[in-house]
Amino acid sequence: MKKNLFKNTSVILALTIVVFCLVTALAQGSSFFYCSHHTKLLIMVCLFVAYAGFLLYLKAAGHLDEDRIVFMMILLGVFLRCCYVLLSGLYDRQHDAGAYTGMGTSFVNPGHIGYIEYIYKFHKLPDLNPYELFAYYHPPLHHILSFLWLQVNIWLGVSEELAFENLQILPLLYSCLCMVVTWRILKVLEIRGTGLYIGLGFFVFHPATIIMAGSVNNDMLTILFMCLTILETLKWTRNKNLAGLIRLALFIGLGMITKLNSAVLAIPLGIIFLMHFLPLLKQRTVRSANSPYVEKKDKGQLLLWFKNYCIFGLIVAPIGLSWIVRNLIRFGEKPGVPVPGETSPMYTATYSLWDRLGIPALSQWHFDFPFHPISAKACNNTWAIMFHTSLFAEEYPTDLPDILLALCQVTFILALILGIVCAILLILVLLDQRTRREDRIFLLTGYLVMLVSFAAFVIIYPYTCSSDFRYVAICLVYSSIALGLGSKYYLLPRASRGVAKASQIKNVCMNVTNGGILLFLSFITVIYLFWERW
Repeated sequence: MKKNLFKNTSVILALTIVVFCLVTALAQGSSFFYCSHHTKLLIMVCLFVAYAGFLLYLKAAGHLDEDRIVFMMILLGVFLRCCYVLLSGLYDRQHDAGAYTGMGTSFVNPGHIGYIEYIYKFHKLPDLNPYELFAYYHPPLHHILSFLWLQVNIWLGVSEELAFENLQILPLLYSCLCMVVTWRILKVLEIRGTGLYIGLGFFVFHPATIIMAGSVNNDMLTILFMCLTILETLKWTRNKNLAGLIRLALFIGLGMITKLNSAVLAIPLGIIFLMHFLPLLKQRTVRSANSPYVEKKDKGQLLLWFKNYCIFGLIVAPIGLSWIVRNLIRFGEKPGVPVPGETSPMYTATYSLWDRLGIPALSQWHFDFPFHPISAKACNNTWAIMFHTSLFAEEYPTDLPDILLALCQVTFILALILGIVCAILLILVLLDQRTRREDRIFLLTGYLVMLVSFAAFVIIYPYTCSSDFRYVAICLVYSSIALGLGSKYYLLPRASRGVAKASQIKNVCMNVTNGGILLFLSFITVIYLFWERW
């Protein structure tokens, strides 16, 4: 019964998200899109008041059980993302966006928008060497889906300008679906109550996932596939069936054909596969049914899982490696990223490895103005840049009011402290014996591999843009897991008495952490609400 309710809630959430995304696309083509900024804000405030009123009604009527609280929480997250897309234009807070010049021209433009426009104009993947035009080196799944969505808009009579503006709708959909997948991850880990609300709320209301909802690049779809890979792996360790293995192969393969860095999750997954398969290689014996004294070798399970893993490989390899093989055959190009060159102000290779990946000096943090300055001379430490961009993307405002700047400073310090706390908390809860062994190994290995691959990426491509938080935004899911499991393990029931002092200390620390998360989310929401940068 609970399983059916869980599935029903997921389906209702997914359908609600699709409806909201379509309504957002319609709003972009209506008079709403062309009204003044203050009018838009007024309408959205009225909608938020209606939402708050409905929430209070549910509370007063006693209808707020766990599923309804989750539904209302995700619904608010969807609303915030839709508002961000409506208030932000096609070129606001983008990464490597490029530009489009329209169907009426023969120009081939760089960037993700140019990539999508190329497929839109010529109805085929680019014939040119993908490393000769910026952003074309990316695998094409996101760009193909964006082209199809663009084509649907054109078929429906939408103007070309508005159709390109609506490219934000697909990343909006991906970001909203990530919230549902994160909720399901927490549920698989049997996280309930406070842990579920804090863990999910952190992902839902973190500014990075909201800003990326309005992006036009492939980051958000990549994160969705990585979230699905984490979810399916956790589910597969519990039932170990072929259907789950096939879903995993599809998610990893599709993730790789969206962005190659999604393949890092194949490493912890491979460890889980070995943990399952290696014991099958041992020569086990079973007693014959006909005689208690005759023994025979049982190879059925070994052959079964050898076949299953071959099926997994036959699915994931052709999909995931297709873009790499294509570029090798057609252009003789190996996987890589075109770089701006040593003359770029973002170039960091002239600084020592410690400067770039060690503990940042106080001057690198820029506590007085916690925004990413782009230039390597101003800041070249990966971790400092990562924290800057996690809160404020690559914005560098020059006209912030003093009160808002002070709030940014406080919020940045709070985010830094909580980021370190969440990393430590994740390690503690995953090493805790109450966490399943396979979950422990998969999640902890995945988190460490993610950070190591991020550091390696910064070394191989030594530019400040390589340290952007968007490359490790999947770590927000790991932080949500840490907060969820931490609350599950360390929070004490209110009526508990006579517990050990160590448990009381853990309880206090967990309550302080959860309180800090709520404070951080409140502060960052106020900042973006009054930051006149839309």
